[in-house]
Amino acid sequence: MSLFKSREWWYVHAGAGEEYDTCNLCIGNVDNSPDNLEKIVVGSLQGILRIYCPRTKGGNHEDMLLEYQTDSPILGLDIGRLVGDNGLYLAILHPRKVVVCSVSVDTTTKDTGTFYSISQIYSHKLERTACNMCIGSFGSVKNKDFICVQSMDGMMSFYEQDSFAFARFLPQFLIPGPLCYVPSTDTFITSSSSNFVEAYRYQTLAVSTESESKDQMKTGAGKRLRVDWKTNIGDNVVDIKIFTGTDDNATTIFVLGEHNLFALRENGVIRYMKKFDFNPSCFYPYGSLIEGTVNMLVANHTRTCYVWQDTTLAWSSSFQHVPVNIGVLTVGPLKGHIVTLDETGKIYVSYLGTDPSLQTAAPVERREINYDEKDQEMAKLQQVIRECTKPIEHAPKISDQPDFSIFVEPVNGLDVVGVKHEESDTEYPTVTVKINLRCSSKISLDKVTLTVAPEVPFYATQRSVVLTNVGGNSMDSMSGSLSYRTYNFGSGPTSLATFSLYNTGQRVASDLTVPLVAHYTNNHSSPRSVHNSIQLPLQLVVSAACPEKSAAHKITIETNKPAVNLLELFSEMNCENEGGQNGCVAFKTVSGEVITLLAAKNSQKYRIQSNSFISLYIIIQQFLVKLRRHFEKIGGTQPLSVTFPGPVPLQEYFDIIDSRFEQRLRQRSYREMLSQRAQQFRAIQRRLLTRFKDKTPTPLQNMDTLLEGTYQQILALADADLQTTKALEEADHALSTATKLMLLLVKLWCPNLDDKQATVLQSCLTPDVNSSDDVGWEEMVDASITMLLRTCLAKTSKEQSVVAASLKLPSDTTKLKKHIALLLERLNKGGTLSINTFSDKVSHRNKDQIESGS
Repeated sequence: MSLFKSREWWYVHAGAGEEYDTCNLCIGNVDNSPDNLEKIVVGSLQGILRIYCPRTKGGNHEDMLLEYQTDSPILGLDIGRLVGDNGLYLAILHPRKVVVCSVSVDTTTKDTGTFYSISQIYSHKLERTACNMCIGSFGSVKNKDFICVQSMDGMMSFYEQDSFAFARFLPQFLIPGPLCYVPSTDTFITSSSSNFVEAYRYQTLAVSTESESKDQMKTGAGKRLRVDWKTNIGDNVVDIKIFTGTDDNATTIFVLGEHNLFALRENGVIRYMKKFDFNPSCFYPYGSLIEGTVNMLVANHTRTCYVWQDTTLAWSSSFQHVPVNIGVLTVGPLKGHIVTLDETGKIYVSYLGTDPSLQTAAPVERREINYDEKDQEMAKLQQVIRECTKPIEHAPKISDQPDFSIFVEPVNGLDVVGVKHEESDTEYPTVTVKINLRCSSKISLDKVTLTVAPEVPFYATQRSVVLTNVGGNSMDSMSGSLSYRTYNFGSGPTSLATFSLYNTGQRVASDLTVPLVAHYTNNHSSPRSVHNSIQLPLQLVVSAACPEKSAAHKITIETNKPAVNLLELFSEMNCENEGGQNGCVAFKTVSGEVITLLAAKNSQKYRIQSNSFISLYIIIQQFLVKLRRHFEKIGGTQPLSVTFPGPVPLQEYFDIIDSRFEQRLRQRSYREMLSQRAQQFRAIQRRLLTRFKDKTPTPLQNMDTLLEGTYQQILALADADLQTTKALEEADHALSTATKLMLLLVKLWCPNLDDKQATVLQSCLTPDVNSSDDVGWEEMVDASITMLLRTCLAKTSKEQSVVAASLKLPSDTTKLKKHIALLLERLNKGGTLSINTFSDKVSHRNKDQIESGS
């Protein structure tokens, strides 16, 4: 049997389904019995009071002396001389009243047994909701105790037995803390929310001019108090208890924190402290046999009880529950029983020590060791270990290949009937996309989540759909607006899913690709995903329109092949011939921009023009794709070559950069002003709160008007910031589309720019624009281009020594635009974006320096 375990002597469960707190237990001779037996008094938050008197080990039903149902929750219990006859009486604290009762033997039931009764002596109604209480001989009175109740808002009410004395408010109060009374110094000890232990003398409280009557107490009039002393312990206070020694009458104030235990003198000076490596739940100090020391029982949340002698650990044992209150009980001549109460009402009376063992261990049989047998056993075990640690050559491998493939059927055209967006009643063009999930013939997946992620202006009628029993022999189900069905082919079951995508025209589309992802869990319980994409048709973005002769923005593209017939190239658009031999086609976006595409009659040039610069990208990109497919289909000895003669439209691009940067500056300005107004609003609130709490009313001096005006400014700034955020999102999309157009034109403009270098350029002059990042697009692009200019595109050693700027918001975009123009100029003159080129330059420079030095 373990030595470090508390021994249960008596146990009872005080009511099922009830709750108890730290102040719901007290021990004492509450019935004033002649034999001076101590009783255990507990009261639950459900308002049930119970009194027990443990007599024998194990306990029986006769140990409960009294059970009484009160009309309110019981917040605290205490025993003291609360009536003038020097007897002990029970004080019960409720949320709105404190009651003093007497517990006695009912003399009218002598024939049927001993019964106890409880009767109320007096009570006091509380004006404020109570938190806790303490009793003591306040003012150093003899042979009587008074009551002090602390409310939830920091008011301490004093009752001299059956009469109300006075009430005081604690200064700088926020939340209530534990409360106790020191008789030797006539001082009340409590804790504040700022982790200070504070002391208030009763004499100072009594002679204060604050709240001399109940009527004044209700209005909160008077002057706030000052503490006698306070000590910063730097920890949240769990409980405070007072211990007075029997030899020298020295009083020690014990403060239990969440991680520490402090022992303070009467003047607040710290005697010692002990730091715990656990979270204590409750504690109880008691006398020690060694003079000048104090023993303490400290319980924690791991059901362990520690016995400390000052800062030295004397004993440790385990409990059967987590106590919220702990005490020491004397049962007849036996002293030192430990009483514990947990939050569910379980009461244990236990002791520390050992029980005699009734079983004796059998003597160990001694025998000689056979070393030959041990060597053989060791060899067998080593052989087993080698076989277990040998690598398995033919272990089954889990394939990384997906269990099914996603096939997207080409979209033929627009649907006859469009859909209406949730934000408007306008009918938008719609396409229906069919997706095939072709599974392996050996698998059957219970659930596959199919997700599409279109970007504005595209929307899906249903972004995510769960497909069940994918790959099974039979399946026919419907989920929302997406339907799917399984068919069996030679390569395995195939699931067909159809759903709709539509274009709202909120922005100019810059990409016709929509990501498609299927998430599932395979037969090995591992998450997997299969990716694909949907290529939307051009009809979803633009429609045929009448060409425009003049436009603000024009792009000319040259090829080495004869001009093709544009009507045949864009046959799906059903455009009318407006431009002679090779035709002239025009497109109109959903938002209303017109893009005109013309083919030269006597040369190999094409011109794309529009009044919207960013609208040119999608038409140019689709035109080049269709042009390459057209000549690949025709074939020929000479491959198609597409070039852009220039100049690059930098001014249009810089205008979009400046427009977005202005939105960033405007958003930053609004948010700075919003932060200032919010700080001003809080300052006015604090001043008004101070005025309202002041017991002497003073004029507001138009601070209420200032508060209302500041509030209206905050609302206006918040609306302006919201509008600016929306405008910045539109500017982000415009800059992203314009950057894609510039990258496309630069690749056609610079003859030495291959695909690998184009990828490097795109990573520096990135089209991914996100306004939510702490570091903006301008800072990142400027730093990236600066790195290119000082490495592979550097001309002199001076340029290679330029230090990169810090990533902070610039005051303007002049430097960025200068670097972009310089980058494109050097690329057009034959510069390459290669690390090898930079390494060669550094090697030649070092060689020249060595030769010049020698």
